[in-house]
Amino acid sequence: MSSFSEYQFEIQGSKIYLFGIVKGLVSEAERLEDILEDIVFEVGALPISDEEIKGLKEFMNNEDLEIEVEPSKPEKAYAQKLSRFGEVSMPPPSFTAFIKYCSEHDIEVEAIDMDEEHYTMAYCDHVTGFQWIRQSIREKGLFGKEIDADDPKDFVKKWDAFINKLKGFQKLEAYREKVMAKNIQRLAKRGDLVVIIEEERIDGVRKRLKNVSDKNKNRS
Repeated sequence: MSSFSEYQFEIQGSKIYLFGIVKGLVSEAERLEDILEDIVFEVGALPISDEEIKGLKEFMNNEDLEIEVEPSKPEKAYAQKLSRFGEVSMPPPSFTAFIKYCSEHDIEVEAIDMDEEHYTMAYCDHVTGFQWIRQSIREKGLFGKEIDADDPKDFVKKWDAFINKLKGFQKLEAYREKVMAKNIQRLAKRGDLVVIIEEERIDGVRKRLKNVSDKNKNRS
């Protein structure tokens, strides 16, 4: 199995550790826990919204709490196809493991993705009505779509390329990367930072952070 993405930057005097994860894969939680034991950091960050972090914490604190949100058709198809690489579970085990680790070490976990209102506005800005209709038609064939991949990392990148084939959705995901990179820069003011990012988004976020890091080095 190929190695997963790991990057390190220095921005505003803080170290930023950027780790790519395959969302939903149970084995990712164990891999992440092993990595975290060797890092000292002040802030943790997840690629979800504040509302989602709050929901995950409530879920983790109440074993009897059931997830009321029904997975979408793309999410169900993703989980089904990813399962050939190992056990898949929702909510993402890597997210809950990260929150648990940070809680046990008195580290704050912050959201770096858009909230629901911001996402809705971004969706309307980037995805046209025609593209939405085309996407709805394409989603009907998701369960029959074959993804030729040798490992989980390869799978999620190819799955993402298929799901976001239409230009509007590509622009929307690029905007997400921009927002997350800006929020990472903001959080770096508070100290060393560990950021968990989906493998399919990590390249875009990495490039933005590298540009900022390089500019800071040139100024010093």
